[in-house]
Amino acid sequence: MKLWCAIVLVTAALQPCTGQSNVIDSINPTFPAYHDVKKVNSVLLEIIHSNSLELKYHKVFEHPSKYHFQVIYTQINRDSNNVAHLKRHYLYPPSTRYYYPASLVKLPLVALALEKIDSLNKVYGITKDTRLAVDSAYKCETVEYRDTTAKSKYPSIAHFIKQMLLVSDNYAYSRIYEFLGPKYINRRLHEMGYTDAMINQRFNPHCDSTANRHTNPFTFLTDDSTVLYKQPADSNTGNIQNVAEHTIIGKGYREDAKVKTARDFRRNNYMPFKNENDILLSIIFPNSFPAKSRFRITDDDYTFLYTNMGMLPRESDYPHYDRKSYADNLKKYIYYGMTDTISDSAIGNIRSMNIVGRAYGFLSDCTYMIDTTTHSEFCLSVLMYLNERNVLNDGKYEYKTIGLPFMSDLGQAVMEYENKRKRKHLADLSKFRNMWAKKN
Repeated sequence: MKLWCAIVLVTAALQPCTGQSNVIDSINPTFPAYHDVKKVNSVLLEIIHSNSLELKYHKVFEHPSKYHFQVIYTQINRDSNNVAHLKRHYLYPPSTRYYYPASLVKLPLVALALEKIDSLNKVYGITKDTRLAVDSAYKCETVEYRDTTAKSKYPSIAHFIKQMLLVSDNYAYSRIYEFLGPKYINRRLHEMGYTDAMINQRFNPHCDSTANRHTNPFTFLTDDSTVLYKQPADSNTGNIQNVAEHTIIGKGYREDAKVKTARDFRRNNYMPFKNENDILLSIIFPNSFPAKSRFRITDDDYTFLYTNMGMLPRESDYPHYDRKSYADNLKKYIYYGMTDTISDSAIGNIRSMNIVGRAYGFLSDCTYMIDTTTHSEFCLSVLMYLNERNVLNDGKYEYKTIGLPFMSDLGQAVMEYENKRKRKHLADLSKFRNMWAKKN
């Protein structure tokens, strides 16, 4: 059994004037076998070893390539000014091998949507809460003029984002994809340094790759139906193939009750898992990244994101989610795993601000976790492929037997370590303390 570990140090000072950060990358020149864990400075390996996770989940640790296994743990140390200094630990070197990101791509899109709204606000006075209408201009596109789940009874960018972050709503994602358009999405992500990103599809099985090149017209209106801004339909004629390695996945793909040949994901969404982790970090700690790698959003936007990333579905009034239909752990994999009911006392102190992915056997979670009682905080990102039969789209995956239990065990092990870890300066997490009082 071999287990690799790389350590990347990211130390950033708060430098809003210059937009620069002090970033130091340090990767071990040799990657030790698991039994050599005591010989290297690897906190992540020590946490795994001390909790016997490599024994409990020996299949995964013995065959990490088969499981597309990636773990990134970011340790956070505060200085006397409460500035965060980040140390990232990689269980294995970052990979460019294809995995299906599923709903992980929702996080960069919600941030880009807020960024675009803020730029339109300066000219047209619209905000994320402005009423909007969606029309159609190409095949597979649908219209939307009303939304009875919203307090205003009308759709808005803010309401779509809430649905995406609270219950990982795919319909809402498709609306945000249409509002942004693939040209804008990929151009901005590439400008920010995520040059291997390729977001080119709605989450709508009725839309093929050609239809996904086209996006709907949007109209923003006042409450009395005065038009503030019209965004015309658009199309993308650029490249839609991702640059990942090994994009053919599985030995078969089930479609229309038949198992067809393995599927090539060359024209599907893709973003390296390391980038997904870094996007989460850049949203939680924007000043720890250079100016070009930050989203151009306001402090109010950040608070809006933190609030909805950390809420449980049942805590929302608009949209309202029934606890019986939307379990507490619906999109809280790390730490909570199979715990479908989270006690009020637990969520009073411990929160996970996260994004998850779950499709075709791929299971992932990127989270920033805090405990306001112990002042503990850390980021943890986990990716696994849980498809023993290696047949895609048949619904028979090992999410509940391997993936969710592992993410729960590792999350709790890291939290236990962080609660005991000595710090020179305790994190001031007071801004989160009242964030999840009843919100609309």
